[in-house]
Amino acid sequence: MLVVLAFVVLFLILWAILIALEPLIRGSAGRVAHFTAAFRYRDYLPVFVLLVVGAIVTVFAGDGFIDLAERVHGKSPALQKIDARWHDWAVSERTAGATTFFAAMSVIGGPVVLGLITGLLAAVLAIQRRFRWAAYVAVTVAGGGVVLIELKTYFARARPALAEMLRQAHGYSFPSGHAMGATVALGAYTYLALRVLKTWRQKAAAIAFAITFVLAIASSRVYLGVHWLSDIAAGISAGLLWVATTTIGYETSRRIRLVRAIRKRRNTPNV
Repeated sequence: MLVVLAFVVLFLILWAILIALEPLIRGSAGRVAHFTAAFRYRDYLPVFVLLVVGAIVTVFAGDGFIDLAERVHGKSPALQKIDARWHDWAVSERTAGATTFFAAMSVIGGPVVLGLITGLLAAVLAIQRRFRWAAYVAVTVAGGGVVLIELKTYFARARPALAEMLRQAHGYSFPSGHAMGATVALGAYTYLALRVLKTWRQKAAAIAFAITFVLAIASSRVYLGVHWLSDIAAGISAGLLWVATTTIGYETSRRIRLVRAIRKRRNTPNV
């Protein structure tokens, strides 16, 4: 199927780009480490860098969501025209193979499957005594669900026409629950994968897969006629904002604990 091939190609392109960026990332990290070698609190530099990067990501995602939310709330004619154009195009381009693929993506990216995966992952991590990881993934995914419900209730946007839907969908349309849920869940899973995987090639593959899979799930909702394109964009933006907030918070606290443990060992005299 062409649609499957398209997403495989997208994954390979993203993977290749991330692999090509490795020298730049390592070189930048080395230069920063050399520059800050004489700083008294250089141990906390990774925490500072993490907070800066996190702030940039959250501001970017938050700005994107707020912009879309304002346009939806104000019933922007330009946004409605774009939504209608993409909706009509998706309806006109439907094929049996693409419908099968996107229907499967919609099921996989739904709250039931992602909830089961998250619960199973949290249970496995708890059995392995990775209690902090289990709490992180559970709080991130469950909290994202609560935020989603509040956003849908607040904006109360109607879905596209029922007659053009290939699958039944209930509730409000903005933001897309599948897009936001997939972004939050895959973002949390990817963070844990990056903590486990050893080589940059493996980590790059995990990131590329997560991006590709989120886009496949999000696209399925437009294809199936149950969401507008702006719902999808808002869901990804809101999901990115939420998972960035929880991940930065968790990673910051982890690094602070690590730095304090290292400093404590340095200050402990040898017996």
